[in-house]
Amino acid sequence: MAKVTNPNSKGNSGFFWAVGVLLVIAAVVIGYIVISGKDAKSDKIAENTVDVTMETSVDDNGIVTLKSAKTKESAPEVDLYEDFSCPHCAELAEGSDKAMKEAVEKGELVVNVHPMNFLDLRGVDLEKFMSDDSIKLEGHSSKSASVMDIIARSGDAKAYWNMRAYLFENQQSVGSWDFEDFAEAAKGFGADGDVQKQIKDAGVEAGNEIGRANAKKLKETTGTVSSPRVIKDGKDINPPKGTPVSQWNFVPQVVK
Repeated sequence: MAKVTNPNSKGNSGFFWAVGVLLVIAAVVIGYIVISGKDAKSDKIAENTVDVTMETSVDDNGIVTLKSAKTKESAPEVDLYEDFSCPHCAELAEGSDKAMKEAVEKGELVVNVHPMNFLDLRGVDLEKFMSDDSIKLEGHSSKSASVMDIIARSGDAKAYWNMRAYLFENQQSVGSWDFEDFAEAAKGFGADGDVQKQIKDAGVEAGNEIGRANAKKLKETTGTVSSPRVIKDGKDINPPKGTPVSQWNFVPQVVK
């Protein structure tokens, strides 16, 4: 009859050693799968990356200016207010972004992008949010504003433009992203390691400051807060009557 050995006996130290080795191997394999999965996600995200020749700069209120090094003195300037949770903002990007990018890169247009986060209010009074700096909104709009501020301040216009486009084009699927997800996407668009780390370590504080400042600015300029808004010389540029936002290209109304 075969003898059953107690695995706890001294003579079975090899048993525990083997188990330990298997656990280490399993941990390495799992780690490899996780890392490979993240790399695959970054690669997938980067598939539709486009090159840009525009430049980005950011002011103290998080307003991102898109312009060319060869911008003409006569180039008109518009203020674009957008919220990354806003479906109509995604539609405007669909209708206008290609022409907007082309006009900016030709030096024919300057665009000041004002990120908003009022769609994170979820019952919080807008006026109270604008007047009370202690109110902190936690949603996707605030996270996105924080992340885009980091990318814009890095000076990486290509990563900025492509991340912005991706967030609008995939609005339904990115709404639940955490900062780790944003960092993986930024990696796919070529953001450097320092920028990726800043995104991973980010919070919603910057997004709230930016969103609050831009809501105040829009209210002061036009009397109302909504998105998307294209403002030139303090006045709204609106789509032609009967034109859906997704088919509206505002550029010809601005660049003559």
